[in-house]
Amino acid sequence: MMAFSKSSARASALRSGLLAGAAAAALAGPAFAQTAAPATAAPAAAAQPETIDAIVVTAQRREQKLQDVGIAVTAFSSKQIASLGIKDSTDLTKAAPSLSMNEYTPSAVVFNIRGVSQNDFGDEQEPPVAVYQDDAYASSFVSSGFPLFDLQRVEVLRGPQGTLFGRNATGGAIQFISNKPTKDFEAYLTGTTGSFNERDFEGAVSGPVRDNVQVRLSAMSAYSDGYIQDLTPGVRDRGGTNHWALRGIVEWQPTADTNVQFISKYARNPHENSAGMYSWEAAYPNAHGQGTYLPANMVNPLLLLGYNPAFPGPNYPTGTDLTGYRNDAIDPQRGGDPWKVATNQDSYTDRTLVDNQIKIEAPLGPFRLTSISDLQNIYKSYMEDASASPIDQVNFRQGAHVTQYSEEFRLSGHFGEHELVMGAYGMGIDGHYTASYSFPAVFNLIPVVRFKQKTTSYAFFAQDEWELPDNFKAIFGARYWHDERKVNYFATDNTGETVIFNTGRVYAFNAAAGAPVTSGITVTPADADKQFSDYSLRAELDYKPSRNLLTYVSFNRGTKSGGFTLSTATPTAGFEVSFLNGIPYRPEVLDAYEIGLKASLPLSTSLNLTGFYYDYHHYQAFAEYGLVETVINLPAQEEGFEAELTTHPIRGLTLQANFSAMDNEVKDVPLPDQTIVTHHLPQDPKTSGSLLARYDYYADWGTAFAQVDATYKGRFCFSVLCAPVEHEAPHTVVNLRAGYTPPNKRWDMAVYVNNVGQEIYRVYTFDVAAYTGQIPSVYARPRTWGLTATYHFGK
Repeated sequence: MMAFSKSSARASALRSGLLAGAAAAALAGPAFAQTAAPATAAPAAAAQPETIDAIVVTAQRREQKLQDVGIAVTAFSSKQIASLGIKDSTDLTKAAPSLSMNEYTPSAVVFNIRGVSQNDFGDEQEPPVAVYQDDAYASSFVSSGFPLFDLQRVEVLRGPQGTLFGRNATGGAIQFISNKPTKDFEAYLTGTTGSFNERDFEGAVSGPVRDNVQVRLSAMSAYSDGYIQDLTPGVRDRGGTNHWALRGIVEWQPTADTNVQFISKYARNPHENSAGMYSWEAAYPNAHGQGTYLPANMVNPLLLLGYNPAFPGPNYPTGTDLTGYRNDAIDPQRGGDPWKVATNQDSYTDRTLVDNQIKIEAPLGPFRLTSISDLQNIYKSYMEDASASPIDQVNFRQGAHVTQYSEEFRLSGHFGEHELVMGAYGMGIDGHYTASYSFPAVFNLIPVVRFKQKTTSYAFFAQDEWELPDNFKAIFGARYWHDERKVNYFATDNTGETVIFNTGRVYAFNAAAGAPVTSGITVTPADADKQFSDYSLRAELDYKPSRNLLTYVSFNRGTKSGGFTLSTATPTAGFEVSFLNGIPYRPEVLDAYEIGLKASLPLSTSLNLTGFYYDYHHYQAFAEYGLVETVINLPAQEEGFEAELTTHPIRGLTLQANFSAMDNEVKDVPLPDQTIVTHHLPQDPKTSGSLLARYDYYADWGTAFAQVDATYKGRFCFSVLCAPVEHEAPHTVVNLRAGYTPPNKRWDMAVYVNNVGQEIYRVYTFDVAAYTGQIPSVYARPRTWGLTATYHFGK
């Protein structure tokens, strides 16, 4: 790949195009300001399209119109969520620019914004895209994959948000905001049925119980059979859903200008068969030790090397994994069905989420005080048959009990030309974890891993929005944070291989040598109790020549805390030193430079353009080397361009498009054989985008609509190591939707078909070819259909 200092002509053209577009819009602003109608967002489910000027976001911790905020934000109202058929957090990727995700399972998701992510699947890790549910930070990706129900809106903030959102928002932040209690009675009930015996329900009831007390109760349940057929009798099909959730919100106004909000949430996945949704694909390690797909007529080199004593030669089978298993009918690389497996045991996710929160808003002198107290408990038991074959080759288990408590105090106020926000934040995370990445069939290796991690954090922050003459605004913000992380890690296996890392002892035992490791270890017990401190910055200049045009340029310094890579397996004998020395990793820093415009144009059109440049220091890159997972700090850079367009050229017609183009590199990436290369950021295609067309027909007998949307993603890799098996080809997914609402709008219904063309593409994979001879890949759902209907009660 070309060195970053010699940027491609395409990337330079993107920068030039953005600047030209900004200049053109700025010149045109006064001219169209008198005639432009309000711009509009994506269509409503079955009503008049809502204008984008009506969409209110809290991207700066206060309510503002979306088009008045100098941040790259994509917002989804409740009507848009229904219109796009968004059911869980992973569905957001089909409508938000530069957003992708690693979907280990539907209940364990790591978001990726503009290539910024960390794909470590350890339950103890905090991802760099901060997820907030009703102002409560979700520290673990275990709580990021959850059903969306009874929501007021979702906000996707792209770029570092460290000043006000603070914790680990290097890549951005995603806010999920629930519907609040109402002062009038209202209720609704939604039911959905569809492919794979889908049966989903959602409902809410809201209203006053006293003059100054309102309550809203909402619930959902989802059930479906697995869409991945298991050919083994008695083993459940994989990829099904079986979960439910409850949420209660009480609002109390003790005085006219004080509001107290109580939120309680509970979600349950009881033994859901949504784990280990892997296909079976034969592979072998190439000269760099990276996975390559195995031709059907080739003997797996792992057998030739004698890794499996059951095959001493000379007559080796062809086209198999390390165990000698072969089944071309379920190998997608050989024309097999990606939605069929033949395993020997059930895989499951068992998860419980409990969240309780108190939010108080009250006057305090010239300020408005906001206090948010939150307590979360997460319980998880997970098991997967990772080999996707009838041979007991690879089993992976995880267990977690995480308690998170946090408190945030914010003071906000308007003082002349200044809009001030300042505050303090404190958080504690107490996690207890178990794991086992075992290989019983060939290696007879059964690790047992147990560890605890405790995080204590505090921060102070402030931001000032300063209205300047001539329609300019300056924004300055800063945040100082301090973390302490303490870990107690113990790993052993049935061979006697042992690693200990805690504040009292650092120890490794080489089972093959029958002796402790006595030299080369540089980490000490003090390294098991690390303290990190840093700061985030924001500086922005906005210019608004008319009410229909905003241009801005900004600098953001985003930071993410350091931590520990706590592997789910023991090291191979002889690699204990690199295993232990690789446990701690450093904080990462992202300097982000951004220029953008938000314009409301004639024909009820909105156009948002963004260009950015990222300079990464100590990028936290996740990599797997053999049986060991690790995070390494590397330098990285990126530049990109994003465009969002929504228009209503005629009554009833909505057209929407977004486009992203990226150019990036990660330097000094060590491959398994220690070759140093330059690669791209993971899951960050050079080009991606989406289109939506919808027509609403209004008549005396009601409203009918028809909608088509399509999402395109270019070629990318699933990890920074970018093994040949981790390359994902470009793909396009098309969905259809149509519906009807009667004149009284008391009920509505819609039918849909998702993935109409049955596009075959992956949402997750990882390279384990060097020790299994196969690759586990998770393929997206095949074509599905459904019917959904909603009935509204009350006014």
